[in-house]
Amino acid sequence: MLVLSRKVNEAIVIAGKVRVVVAEVGGQAVRLGVQAPREVAVDREEVYLRKRAFSRGPPDVFTQQEYDLLADREGCVPEMFCGRQMYVREGPLDPCGPR
Repeated sequence: MLVLSRKVNEAIVIAGKVRVVVAEVGGQAVRLGVQAPREVAVDREEVYLRKRAFSRGPPDVFTQQEYDLLADREGCVPEMFCGRQMYVREGPLDPCGPR
């Protein structure tokens, strides 16, 4: 991670396309202004993570017997459903992102 120091009204430029300006500093908060082309999504991290979570397909759920037969168990996590051991694997990320 690159850590930079900037003062109010100073900026950084990312990939020659995105400009981030320090608008205000006060207490525990820093206000940033972001200038980016329309095709570049700019989100707060928690919004980005929520969008990413919703862009996944439905999870795969396997019984113990199905899990035992799986050739690829990567990403499977054991979970209890109604007192039964099941295995859950998150659906793949949609390459087109959320709609």
